[in-house]
Amino acid sequence: MPEDFELTSYDNLNTDDYLEHVERPLSWNNLYERPAMIERLPNLNGKNVLDLGCASGYFSEYALKQGAKVMAVDISQKMLDKLAASVKSEGLEIHRADLAQPMPFLKTNCYDCVIASLVLHYIKDWKPLLAELYRVVKKGGRVIISTHHPLATFNHLESDDYFDFKMVEEVWGQNGPHPFTVRYYKRPINEILRPILESEFKVISIDEPLPNKKCKELDPRTYERLMERPAFLFIVLEK
Repeated sequence: MPEDFELTSYDNLNTDDYLEHVERPLSWNNLYERPAMIERLPNLNGKNVLDLGCASGYFSEYALKQGAKVMAVDISQKMLDKLAASVKSEGLEIHRADLAQPMPFLKTNCYDCVIASLVLHYIKDWKPLLAELYRVVKKGGRVIISTHHPLATFNHLESDDYFDFKMVEEVWGQNGPHPFTVRYYKRPINEILRPILESEFKVISIDEPLPNKKCKELDPRTYERLMERPAFLFIVLEK
């Protein structure tokens, strides 16, 4: 049976299609998820940041511009190659790794902030990953997470069973010129909260922020939808 990373890695798709999809000015990443994540980030100037599942490198580049040193980690070599080609900085280190496995190349008590943007839904078992993050984060350091909201996934997939915890397959970018297939885990809220509450982290917040005024100005239709239905869940943890 293939490992999860073999099924979920973006090496399995055309990365240009993915980047075209997420970097659209009116993508939900740009309209909603990225602004909400940035609101939850601490001051990054002079800090060590771990960009977990860095993908296109948006948050790696953001953290570098804020004066941080960044370790960018992803399973997709194609994505890492894109990041290395587009961002030239002595403060950036790039490493390929399966996030579901131990990451001994990460130093213990090293990172002030971990950014995990829309990556945990590609990983089945969060417990080992959270333990590994607890090891590498400094005392007082934070982990900022965004992930698929289980209700949004349930409604979007028109599933018959909200409590079903399984890998699903979906075609993204169907309204664009180059649709592509992704795989990720559908899980109920208890399968999100259990590993978090069983970890050693202190929970700072778990919330469903509403879209901001800029979203309303750029795309009123998406704004109205996000005002009524959650899209992502945002979690802040502290060591």
